[in-house]
Amino acid sequence: MQTDLVLAPLGADLPELLDAARAADTGGFDTVWTYDHFSGLVDRKPWSRDPFVTLGAIAATTSRVNLGLLVANPANRHPVQLACAINSLQSLAPGRIRLGIGSGSSPKSQWSAEHAALGRPLPGAAVRRAMLTETVAVLRAVWRGEAFDGEHFSAAAAMAVTDGAELPPIVIGGRTAETIEYACDHADGMNLLAADLVADGQLDDRVAEIRSRAPEGFEVSVFAPLELDHPLGGDPEHFATLGIDRRTLWVQSPIDAGQIAAIAANLATNLATA
Repeated sequence: MQTDLVLAPLGADLPELLDAARAADTGGFDTVWTYDHFSGLVDRKPWSRDPFVTLGAIAATTSRVNLGLLVANPANRHPVQLACAINSLQSLAPGRIRLGIGSGSSPKSQWSAEHAALGRPLPGAAVRRAMLTETVAVLRAVWRGEAFDGEHFSAAAAMAVTDGAELPPIVIGGRTAETIEYACDHADGMNLLAADLVADGQLDDRVAEIRSRAPEGFEVSVFAPLELDHPLGGDPEHFATLGIDRRTLWVQSPIDAGQIAAIAANLATNLATA
């Protein structure tokens, strides 16, 4: 089972995030991710950091770890703009980019505060799922050089935003049965919100549902906090028993890069002796 580091950009400084990413790059962690939130309002923090500025800086200063967005919100940018940003990252870190996409938060949740402040509240669940579906369809169309005309997004056949690199693996983030069904049919992996599903007693059933439906090679990952006092974080034994492929463990500011480096070393040792 792989272990990833998710850097929360809320209230964090770029040097702090870069130090943590470079610590993860020393070994043990497979991928470094960050959130797609542009305002600290979502978590009562004084600011947030742009995900693509953050990932670009990390890409330019690391050499081993994979990099990704967990998860891109279709309400934040047009899928063609997302394609351009992701492909630009690919030019900095060839073969190291992964793309997480989600349907966005409920308009009643704390995570919608940034859009509400713009006077652009998030739509309901059905519309958000439709925007997610079209976002993935547009991305695949752009990479194939094909046109797309949907209810929420459109794209011409020749958008001139990608450079020939392959579309990176797409991971869908979420927890509902509808999102899981879509991910199994249209994506390369599913990232589950472990804390919510564990609290509801649904994690085991959701993983089993994915395994019964998804094709071979489909990756299942869980999103959980990194426990800095426990070098493995989460519940790795149970995750492994369920057949989970990857833990994406998040940490928020203040981030101790020395602790991240120590955890990375511990993970590397465990991988070497597994």
